[in-house]
Amino acid sequence: MLALALRSIRQRPGRFLATLLSAFLGAAVVMTFNSMHDTAGQDGVDAVSSETLGTAAGVVGGYGTLLVFFAVASTLTVNVRQRTAELELLRCSGATPAQIKRMVVGEAVAVALAGAVLAVGPAMLGGRALLE
Repeated sequence: MLALALRSIRQRPGRFLATLLSAFLGAAVVMTFNSMHDTAGQDGVDAVSSETLGTAAGVVGGYGTLLVFFAVASTLTVNVRQRTAELELLRCSGATPAQIKRMVVGEAVAVALAGAVLAVGPAMLGGRALLE
């Protein structure tokens, strides 16, 4: 099923890129605001600054995380719904529901890992810029 998932990604690069972009931007936003939490917990940061950084990171980062969750979930949902004919063909050819779920989850994990890895560098730069 993993080979089928990779072939499906190659056949539809636009859907993959849309989901990847959503995961990449979301991971960059979440990592950027988590840098504020990291800075707040470091030695040498006074209590007032630590509280301010923690509060700002919690509020903005929390709302950002919710927005990212819904953006990624909606792109994945659209991606799966646009593939109903392909999934129905797989069911008719003998694929079990568990195999189809593994294929879809495998694609989602591949996109999530790629998006997270790609977002590390921009998030580091964004975190530094945010703290300055």
